[in-house]
Amino acid sequence: STILDCNNTEDYCECSNDFIGSSCEIQSVDVCSKHENDTYGSLFFITFGSGSDRFSSKTASDFNFTTNLKKESWSNFKPGAYAFVNSVPSSLTVLWHNAAKDHTTNDTDGYMYLADLGKAGEQIFNYQINNLCVGMSYELSAYMTNVMRETWWPSVTEPNIRFEVRAMKENGDLIAQKSTGDIPIYKHMTWSKHGLSFVAKSSSIVLLMISNVDGHWGN
Repeated sequence: STILDCNNTEDYCECSNDFIGSSCEIQSVDVCSKHENDTYGSLFFITFGSGSDRFSSKTASDFNFTTNLKKESWSNFKPGAYAFVNSVPSSLTVLWHNAAKDHTTNDTDGYMYLADLGKAGEQIFNYQINNLCVGMSYELSAYMTNVMRETWWPSVTEPNIRFEVRAMKENGDLIAQKSTGDIPIYKHMTWSKHGLSFVAKSSSIVLLMISNVDGHWGN
């Protein structure tokens, strides 16, 4: 089998069948048959790349996921839109952390996934993955932040995201779910890691991130 060369310079990386690990060096057949070895490795990771243009031309499909949000340019950015940006744009309607950078250190002009949520139930992230070892534990995680600054407005709906893991079949049985809770506003934009652990009940699953709240100024 061919091993995909996965490393930290890749925007998106997914190992070929039967391999896992940060460099796709571990054959998952061995992991499935030797649970007691406690072997760990990344099945995929997404960094969204980097570039000098504030708005990347790439779309969700370039990173092998789908979303209910619509890719928009800044001139038409509104609730229900998303973009990949290398710094937070200034907002005409709310006070955002203008020019704040992504989470990754030493990553010049690294892009991040900016989502302006429209309504509760919108899928921010939908990613299908295969060849899991049934009965083994896995983790889905992401770094998230609230791009809104502290404001004088008395009522602001903060982002609240639900992570779901579902079987990849017609009825999509729920395997696990966990919510971030309200992602708070800070004086300085602050990133935090969110996610969940689950035991695979199916070798093919769907990983979801869904908004728990309706859109609001700054959400």
